[in-house]
Amino acid sequence: MHPQSDEMAIRSLAAAYTDAANRRDGAGMAAVYAPDGQLEAPSAGEPVVGRDKLEKRFRRLVEKERDFLFQMTHSGVVEVNGDTAMARWWFTELKQPTGQPVEWVCGVYQDECVRLDIGWRFARRVVSSPFRWVLPEGQAINAALPSFLPLSGLPTP
Repeated sequence: MHPQSDEMAIRSLAAAYTDAANRRDGAGMAAVYAPDGQLEAPSAGEPVVGRDKLEKRFRRLVEKERDFLFQMTHSGVVEVNGDTAMARWWFTELKQPTGQPVEWVCGVYQDECVRLDIGWRFARRVVSSPFRWVLPEGQAINAALPSFLPLSGLPTP
């Protein structure tokens, strides 16, 4: 075991999730989870459990529930303990729920990670958004996303 490379792999996992969210890739968002991984958002009801259900949820989110989503993951802390780890990431988002005004959100992910044969994955993510600001109506412009270069080191579905 190499604690620094484990920590870097977990940091890359969080970055891969944010990258997939910003590219509107529901399958990529789910790929960072363990097969039985779960997402909990206490304000949204019951946890979503299992990669297939997570992918379905994330696809619906990016394809139908958001006109715009841009997430920025900030500093995080990672604590590795053998084949498991705990991590916490602060984030901000600019998002526009479909048909609604743009929101600015500040939140935190609290993660339980597990090392699998395929690498590190999220076993459980708990997301909370303690600050949300609905922006005044304005001149927001939502342009098409660019083409993306392929990256081979990201978890894939």
